[in-house]
Amino acid sequence: MKKLSALILLALIAPAHAAAPGEWRPLLDEQLSQFDVYLSYRGDQIMSVLQGKSPALKPVGLNPPQQTVFTVSRKEGSPVLRISGEIYGCISTRQEFADYHLRAKYKWGEKVWEPRLTEPRDSGILYHSRGDFGVDYWKSWAQAQEMNVMEHNTGEYWTIANVAIDIRAARGSGADDVPRWDPKAPWMAFQSPNNHALAGSDEERPGEWNDIELLCHQDRCVHVVNGKVVMALRNARTVDGDKSAPMTGGKLQIQSEAAEVYFRDIEIRSIPAMPAAYAGYFD
Repeated sequence: MKKLSALILLALIAPAHAAAPGEWRPLLDEQLSQFDVYLSYRGDQIMSVLQGKSPALKPVGLNPPQQTVFTVSRKEGSPVLRISGEIYGCISTRQEFADYHLRAKYKWGEKVWEPRLTEPRDSGILYHSRGDFGVDYWKSWAQAQEMNVMEHNTGEYWTIANVAIDIRAARGSGADDVPRWDPKAPWMAFQSPNNHALAGSDEERPGEWNDIELLCHQDRCVHVVNGKVVMALRNARTVDGDKSAPMTGGKLQIQSEAAEVYFRDIEIRSIPAMPAAYAGYFD
């Protein structure tokens, strides 16, 4: 009887243990060993390329030797990624991920480049990435969903190439008619040209290290900035004409976009479900 009771207890405990999140795994080291580097065009060239005025210019390409846009140094015992921003592009994980919790810290540098000299500093985390680089409007990234990292609007959403997603959002009034995430608003489809939703609130701490988190399970994701949910998204999908297919995983890209920015403590773990603290945003 005691042996049977022990087996029953183990059967009850096992599913709970199996459903626990995985261990945190660091993604950043001084060799960028878990990433590829893709560089397209310098900031002072890219508008000319997009306007078709410099057809002879070619992108720098994949894993260029001695590149200095993405560099890692060790500070206070931890690797810190510096993105110069001078050339558009990204680092992209070599591995694909699904059902995960990603976290990192970022802080802005001082340098900015054309064509964003007078605009807010910009970078971003692109997730569920797949396919070739350079297929987006800026000819710099692979198809993906974007959690933008941007001065005073970190956590906002952009489509990258032929993707779509649904967000509870409400349009502003007057000239400010860009939809903003509102957990009480109806679900709205975002697909080019309606490809941009503002974060629900500005949670950035200027001049400091900021915490960002991205939680994705199946086709649902949550953007978190300094502990505050600023957007929940569902039905992530690719779009090809009138056909669509779910996006439930892929590579992660971190953008270089004409602004100097630093990242550290980039870690990821698997999750068996959307955590209860966030599941209610999808009701």
